[in-house]
Amino acid sequence: MNDTVAACRHPVPIETLLAYWLGETDEAATAAVDEHLLGCDACGARLDEIVALGGGVRAAVTAGLVSLFVTPDFVERLAAGGWRIRTERIARDGGVHCTIAPDDDAVAGRFEVPLAGVTRLDAIVESTLVGHAERLEDLPFDASRQEVVFMPSAAQLRRDPAHRVKVRLLAVDAAGERVLGEYRFDHRPWPTG
Repeated sequence: MNDTVAACRHPVPIETLLAYWLGETDEAATAAVDEHLLGCDACGARLDEIVALGGGVRAAVTAGLVSLFVTPDFVERLAAGGWRIRTERIARDGGVHCTIAPDDDAVAGRFEVPLAGVTRLDAIVESTLVGHAERLEDLPFDASRQEVVFMPSAAQLRRDPAHRVKVRLLAVDAAGERVLGEYRFDHRPWPTG
């Protein structure tokens, strides 16, 4: 953040600024953030940083360069914007055979998962191509939808040989963690000529 901007005594949480920028705050929250930003250069500077970072993230997502967990609403906004998204619905503790077609812009794995009472969601992702597991923490989710969406890198999928990816979703709270479900993708390259 710009060090010349005076610090804010009651900063807007980064999660709220992000939701505000994405248009995901309700009318009352939007009004409260608007009012705060009118008198707070520090929070305005933080919002400017989110907007600048968002442009780079948007470019990376659009180019299919990153794998990420997103909300169902995010996928629906992409589809409404004309994206061709190959969707694979995966039941709890299930798997699918999948691919990416030349005309697909993205692939979305929509995991059915019991999210009632979950406050933090982590994932352990394992690929036969990598040889080790990666833990991703504090994933976005909408408990009312009872699903979590994983969008693997489309650019990487187009280059990858056949492989398997396993995703284990974990609810994390003060008592520890518990497995909510395990999901498997068996990827095959698109057949060529």
